[in-house]
Amino acid sequence: MSTDAHDNGVPSAGPPTSGITGGDPGISAPFSVVRNRFGASNARPLGDIPNLTPPQPALAMPESYQAKDTIPNTPLAASVISAALGAIAGSAILLASFPFLRWLGAETWVWPRPQLAVYIAAMGTFHLLEFWTTAGWNYRKLSVDAFLLNNTAGYHLAHFMGLTEYFISSYFWPNKFEGVWASWPVLLGVVAILLLAQSFRSLAMVHAADSFSHIVKAVKLDDHTLVTSGVYGYVRHPSYVGFFYWAVATQLLLSNIVSTVAFVVILGRFFSSRITNEEKHLIRFFGNDYIEYKKRVGSGLPFLVK
Repeated sequence: MSTDAHDNGVPSAGPPTSGITGGDPGISAPFSVVRNRFGASNARPLGDIPNLTPPQPALAMPESYQAKDTIPNTPLAASVISAALGAIAGSAILLASFPFLRWLGAETWVWPRPQLAVYIAAMGTFHLLEFWTTAGWNYRKLSVDAFLLNNTAGYHLAHFMGLTEYFISSYFWPNKFEGVWASWPVLLGVVAILLLAQSFRSLAMVHAADSFSHIVKAVKLDDHTLVTSGVYGYVRHPSYVGFFYWAVATQLLLSNIVSTVAFVVILGRFFSSRITNEEKHLIRFFGNDYIEYKKRVGSGLPFLVK
């Protein structure tokens, strides 16, 4: 749990990491200093590894290899650049594959609708933003797990079932996508909800900064503070609110009926239980301060928790 009263809204796949390890001695470049934070929970002292003699202390990085200061030398900058270059390369490959796709009969396919492309983009953006907000505002908890790609099996199964419903509907009931619920006005409204929900979740992570955690905490740590400003001034659990409406919107975008209902029911039960449990710890951590905050600000999911 983050002590801003909020967690990431997604079940975690594993135990929390143990913090960070320092950078290589003698290396001055900022990115080199933080690189050991990736996978830090698996780090072991060299003396604990049998038959391994500790190496000599690392030499200072040659000046010619140090960052030039024209681009921020941070994990956030590196990951954004990687994503941008990947998007450029992917777009080029897609353009080059058009003749092959036409040869396969792509012009007669009905399933590659715009809403499917928006859904895929929303999924990729969600996981990128989970990492980017952590890298930019909460880097001490940064690891590859911040992408949430190794989330619980239930999370991936839910989206797999949503895609399955979409493809089955495309094959057996393609007319469903010509009805009012798949019309442009409705889809634009759903996209607006999707963007707003994603923004709310990302802002929750930004405004909480070091206090945010992807893991519910039962013990108050030094970086736990009660955050009540920013989006937390509007709802107590903005990250949960953002994820809930984002997830439901992804299924509305695909015009899924069964999956939309399933997402509402399953996520509703999950967040109801999670918020109730989390707030017990928050009251224990912050006492009357949190009780008064709870009286002033709603949960953001009033049909689940007051």
